[in-house]
Order: sequence, then structure tokens, then C-alpha cells
Amino acid sequence: MTAQTGMDEPSASAACAPDAPSPAALRAQQQRTVWWLFAPPALLVGLRWVLQWQSDRAPQLPVLPLTPFVATQDVWGLLWPVLWTLLALCASVAGTLLAARRWGWRPVGRVWMVLWVAACVAGTAALLWRHLNVRGVQPLAPVQAQVLGSRILAPSARGPGGTQLVLRIDTLEPLQQVLIDDPQAAQWRPGQRLALQWARGRYSGWFVTGWQAAASPTTSP
Repeated sequence: MTAQTGMDEPSASAACAPDAPSPAALRAQQQRTVWWLFAPPALLVGLRWVLQWQSDRAPQLPVLPLTPFVATQDVWGLLWPVLWTLLALCASVAGTLLAARRWGWRPVGRVWMVLWVAACVAGTAALLWRHLNVRGVQPLAPVQAQVLGSRILAPSARGPGGTQLVLRIDTLEPLQQVLIDDPQAAQWRPGQRLALQWARGRYSGWFVTGWQAAASPTTSP
């Protein structure tokens, strides 16, 4: 009786144990995970390369964005995005650990995978939207502008550099700034009058497409 009981216990525990996935199923699951991890960012990088190649293949007039000018740079205003990013990262790690302790790592990993794919898709859509917005600008009538200030920006990984101008445009109420990669722009002083060719983006925004300086600067009021 004792020997028979000892032989029955392993068979009963084996019958109650869940079926372990086969090696083929594990490999298929790993391949799907790799695809979901690397395919979305590869799509984003590929689209960016194609759009850049298309822009270089068909050069057009310069399309330089106009942005509102911020007179003062608050240190806390510059640090707040970094602090919010760190807080969001810490909250995400803490939330992931708590959720994994309660529901397990598999469902939490699925949620993070969905968020990862959604972020890559959103980045791809934003990249395509920006490209179409710039390529579909709508020209407007030329406008007069006055230079209020300028500074030289050295080339960096974020852009080719140039002269950043602060402009008062006759038809726009707030002051605007634009970065012009033109050696002549470095010689413009406050009071210089400009004739700007500009355009509206296909969806939003203002862009400078050309400029011509007056013969001599005027005195700013």
C-alpha cells in the first residue's frame, strides 16, 4: 500500500500541473516580441530617411518657421520639463512594480508593448504631418518687417546654425523670431527693414520663404 501510494502521488501532481509551452512555442513568442520591439521604431526611422531623401532630391525655396519670441529665459521654466520627465519616469517604474506584483509580469509587459507601439505610431504620424505641413505651404503677400535684435548660433546636432533674428512684422501682433542661414543676415543691425516673403503652412504655422534687406537701416522707435 505504501509503495503504491508513493507511485500515485507524482502522477497526480503531474496531472494537475499546467502544460509547459513547447520549445517551438517559446521561440515563436520570442520572435513576436522582437518584432514588436524593433519593427515600429524601424518604420519611424525608415520614414524619416525617405522624407529626407525626398526633400534633398527635390530642393525648393527655404521654408523657415516663424515662432513667437520669448524675451526672458526663466531657469525654472527650463528645468521644469526635466523634473516632470524624472517624476514621470519614477512613477512609471513604481507603477510597473506594483502592477507586476499584483497581476504578474506578462500582462504588464503586454501593456507596455501596446504603449511602445502607440508611441512609435504617434511619432511616425507627427513626422509625416510636419513634412506635409511644410511641403504644402500657401504663399501670402509680401510683408514688411523690422529687425529688433539678432544673435549668431553655431552649427550643432540640432541644426545647421545661422543668425537668429527677432522681428516685428507689420501684420502680426507678437514679436517673432526666425533662424536664417545666410551670411548677410549676420550684418543686419536693430532697425534694419526687411521685405519678407512668407507663407502659411498647409495645416498651421507661419514660414519665411524669402527676404530682401532695405538699402539702409532705419532707426527703431
